[in-house]
Amino acid sequence: MQRTLTLIAFTLMLAAASGAKAHEGYDKGIQAYSCVDYPKALSLFKEYAEQGHGLSQYMVGIMLEQGQGAAEDVSAAFSWYMKSAQQGITDSYFALGDMYSRGVHVAKDPTQAYTWFELAQRGGHKLAKDALNSLTASLSAEQMAEARVAADKWTAKLSASK
Repeated sequence: MQRTLTLIAFTLMLAAASGAKAHEGYDKGIQAYSCVDYPKALSLFKEYAEQGHGLSQYMVGIMLEQGQGAAEDVSAAFSWYMKSAQQGITDSYFALGDMYSRGVHVAKDPTQAYTWFELAQRGGHKLAKDALNSLTASLSAEQMAEARVAADKWTAKLSASK
């Protein structure tokens, strides 16, 4: 729970610091989430997530992974994180890395975890460096290089789609 609150607080700080006006529905979802009205927040986030709003997709993932506003559904959470990651949302990279590092919904895969945490670090995620450091002992230099190549390919694919 503490990990989730830290991730959400970090996301909220990034949104506020960016100066960019988030979609009105996303803002309403954040307000409902802050008031612990999870069903309303999930409904708002999901509406905008289905329209392709990346941060809303990430929030739907968080809420479904934690069972906030609906029954816990890590399979759906993974799917929403992936949709958000395809838009370059750094927090989703971190969430995917976390799922691979813990073996939640997917097979535990330190190399995949390293790839996603590497992407998160490149995006400026403050917790990613520590996550990478914790994986370093369990990976060979070859596996870390493989993960970095996969991260490079993801970045190139993402850049090409924009």
